[in-house]
Amino acid sequence: MKKEKAFTLAEVLVTLGIIGIVAAMTLPALVAKHRKKVLHTQFLKAYSDIQNAAKRFQADEGISVYEHSQKEVDTISTSTIKVLMKYFIGAKKGSITITSSTVETVLGFKPKNLKGSPVTGIPCDRSIVTEEIGGRFFSMDDPVSYYGDPPNGPKICIDINGRKGPNIYGYDWFVFTFTKDGGVKPFIGNSLQNLGPDMPNPESACSYTYSNATYTCAYFAVTDTSPEDPSKSYWTDFLK
Repeated sequence: MKKEKAFTLAEVLVTLGIIGIVAAMTLPALVAKHRKKVLHTQFLKAYSDIQNAAKRFQADEGISVYEHSQKEVDTISTSTIKVLMKYFIGAKKGSITITSSTVETVLGFKPKNLKGSPVTGIPCDRSIVTEEIGGRFFSMDDPVSYYGDPPNGPKICIDINGRKGPNIYGYDWFVFTFTKDGGVKPFIGNSLQNLGPDMPNPESACSYTYSNATYTCAYFAVTDTSPEDPSKSYWTDFLK
């Protein structure tokens, strides 16, 4: 009778062990890559949604978000965001105005900077926080009337994936600003808007070394350019 060749039990176990080691080494990287790809897709959708909402706002109201914000006589933008939210999926609820001391009560968590530390300053703390039916959070900063006639405004913050982590500015929290002509741009600092003392170096604030809210990252996220190296990708190379 002819003898059939087969793997021994030892050979099978060694092979499985090698496969397990390779999987353990590559799986975390694959999971992280997939997670960043999902966040990138959510970011692009959020940016597109804000732009479309601003256009519909202007078409229906006859004025831009910027111009509507000029009508705010107080230092909060609650009426502006209430009108704007009509052009999203729908507002699940509008909570109290967010501040540095109430952010955790309002959201259920405290957003962090890229260093992973809870931030002390909140970039959009002059309106109610609105939770969309899809789970995303929106809030606004001071109305433009508060500053007189700034180049753009007000700022709007969005959590692109709701309560789901990592809840970090630059990952799933981003800041945009409305333009006078009805458009929306990533917020990049004092060249576009008046600032408070909590953001002394806005152009360099998208960094792992910055102590406060890293909320100028939307510009780099839109262009998919690393703030550390323009030849590299924001979503692939810069985000850790």
